[in-house]
Amino acid sequence: MAETEFTSGASCPLHPAFEAVGTCSRCGNFMCRTCSEGDSQAWCPACRQREGVGQAFPLTRENWSISGLMALSWDVFKREWVMLCVGVLIFLAGSFAGQVVSQIFSVVSGLTESIIVTILGFIIGMIGSYAIQGAMTLGLLRMCMDVLSGRRADLARMFSQFGKIPQYLGTLFLSFLLMLPLLVLIVVGALGAGLATGTLSWSELMALKDLPPSELDAALTPMVPGLAVMGLVAIALYIFPGGWLLSPLILMQPELARTESPGVVETLRRCFVYARGQRLPMIGTILLGGLLAMLSVLLCCVPVIPALGFLQLLMAGLALALSNGAEEA
Repeated sequence: MAETEFTSGASCPLHPAFEAVGTCSRCGNFMCRTCSEGDSQAWCPACRQREGVGQAFPLTRENWSISGLMALSWDVFKREWVMLCVGVLIFLAGSFAGQVVSQIFSVVSGLTESIIVTILGFIIGMIGSYAIQGAMTLGLLRMCMDVLSGRRADLARMFSQFGKIPQYLGTLFLSFLLMLPLLVLIVVGALGAGLATGTLSWSELMALKDLPPSELDAALTPMVPGLAVMGLVAIALYIFPGGWLLSPLILMQPELARTESPGVVETLRRCFVYARGQRLPMIGTILLGGLLAMLSVLLCCVPVIPALGFLQLLMAGLALALSNGAEEA
């Protein structure tokens, strides 16, 4: 709800007995606290009804499209772009804090000169970093889901997801286990392609481990064509079947943010249910959002913060749309 200065005695047009406390950010009409549902809604009841927002996200897995999601996200972004950008800044600060925590544990444990303590400190620091970054990511997504449903952007939502850290770490670990077969396939496929084309030989690869660092450059130079073949095959396998099979995992974080009491296995199960029959448009949405983020970096980094906010809106909207009616599909 947009804030403004009110004339003395301004009242709500729908509830004349109540004093107006703000205006609708869409039509400009006065709103009382009843209309704004305790300051949680940015639009008046008439605009929410007209646009199909406020009480429920308007897109479903049956009627959503990439263009429709982009248009809705853009309208929401124009309404709440300032608070979304502040949310992104808080997210970046939280991510930096997570990195600092990881570095502190690594440095302190390294001072003990014990390999076991050093490894343990590294693991604890890494888990702490992932936990902080994950909680801030879920908080930003939760705020995006609120504004996509017509509510005001509430920065307090950025700090509302710390209770889900165990589930976040659990789903992250389980996702890594699901990716292991793909990683093995990529390594074996790329290596096999290099050997099959004759651009690499097994003896050359084995000889690398016995060479001193000063001789590695000279040994790798004749192997460049084979390494190029391996790289191309690895990228191809990562895109397909990798991207196709594991695309549901991009919904993991939004689903954790959407659900009040998420379970680890149940969250991943739902992600695969939501992606059923929707993989291609999902990938298209992510590619389009990634392209916008890349363009923002090329423009001297000035639009990066707004671009990240818009990208998070897309991710949140994608999860809301695909989850709407998925269990019945």
